[in-house]
Amino acid sequence: MIRLDQIPNLLTISRIIAAPIWILAFYYNFYLLCILIIIYTAATDFLDGWLARKIDNTSIIGESLDPIADKIFLVTVLISYVSDNRANFILVSLIIIREIIVSSLREILSKYNKSSILKVTYLAKIKTCFQFFTILTIGFIPLFNSLAIELQFYGKILLYITTFITIFTGYKYVMNSIIEIKKF
Repeated sequence: MIRLDQIPNLLTISRIIAAPIWILAFYYNFYLLCILIIIYTAATDFLDGWLARKIDNTSIIGESLDPIADKIFLVTVLISYVSDNRANFILVSLIIIREIIVSSLREILSKYNKSSILKVTYLAKIKTCFQFFTILTIGFIPLFNSLAIELQFYGKILLYITTFITIFTGYKYVMNSIIEIKKF
């Protein structure tokens, strides 16, 4: 029997499992399923944190696993979009590089019990919303041929905005980390 306090971490783990399922759906052109998986991962990203706070059951595992699940899914989708010429390679590379840098900084700081310095900020939550909205918008392109040009345009604009916000939040995290690392 699953206990209520296990649900937030199970939701997070389900987002990790969603990545290979998304790849299969994408590979076999099940684009509606791809959209549903993106919506599912966005909803569970919100729900797992909300539920953990609601039942007062936040955990170190959950706090660590949540951003990893986000990154695994986001990178999976973005690389797939690049392979299908729906997303710009350079912009996607910048997003991935930022995610690797921030994840590395989290790991380094956790070794010194300073990981609280890189707690998720409000702007980082906005970044995640933009990332999900961007991959969702780009995901709709093959489903609506009559709107493909408009969706491509909006997808490109959103990807530029998302890349900017992603790099900006990464810059903020790096600056905060440098200040702390200098104290070691």
